Amino acid sequence: MKKSATEFRDVLTWVLIAIASAFALIAFEPGAASAAVMHFKVDVDRSTVSVAVAEPAAWIRGSAVGTFRIIDGAVSVDPANVPATGKVRILIDASSYRSDSTSRDRKVTEKSLEADKYPTIGFESNSIVGVVMGGPNEGTAIVNGFLTLHGEAHAMTLSVHAKLDAAGTFTGDGEMKFDYEDFGVEVPAVLFHTLLAGDEATVHFHIVAVSAAAPPH
Repeated sequence: MKKSATEFRDVLTWVLIAIASAFALIAFEPGAASAAVMHFKVDVDRSTVSVAVAEPAAWIRGSAVGTFRIIDGAVSVDPANVPATGKVRILIDASSYRSDSTSRDRKVTEKSLEADKYPTIGFESNSIVGVVMGGPNEGTAIVNGFLTLHGEAHAMTLSVHAKLDAAGTFTGDGEMKFDYEDFGVEVPAVLFHTLLAGDEATVHFHIVAVSAAAPPH
């Protein structure tokens, strides 16, 4: 009888462990943890990136403003838990720079960015902090990540305002500033290299993304 009781206790222990293990698997299953995470694909036709850099003799000429074309990107977030779930990835065509001067465009893409050697510029987030929600699906945040430019990756911080509308479209607007010489990019100059452009780039972006399950408009 003692042996039967021992066997019963062993079986009961095994069953309890099995049940506990099953609950643990359910609780930590990736799908369960990310059930509320929404995935978006960047609509490259409706998204824009512009860059402003002080011209040589900026006190006279002001800043040169050019645009780049986004070629790919993704956003994922659970609006109820942005810091833990928010992720952003953007890929830009380095040869797509366009301004009001074709000669400047050529210098930027061919000489400064060396787009033939480094054809893309990318940003990928690794944390989101300082989230302030202005509504259930709208707010501001600081996005930290890495910018890859001219073959080098450096930590970068962006200030962002984002929202999710009733149609399920995600939009994000913001800016970042950085010294592009840190990436080994040559500062443009005129008059036999006596007048240099500014070495700080101010990047403004407008990102539009739609559900990854739906095609962009």
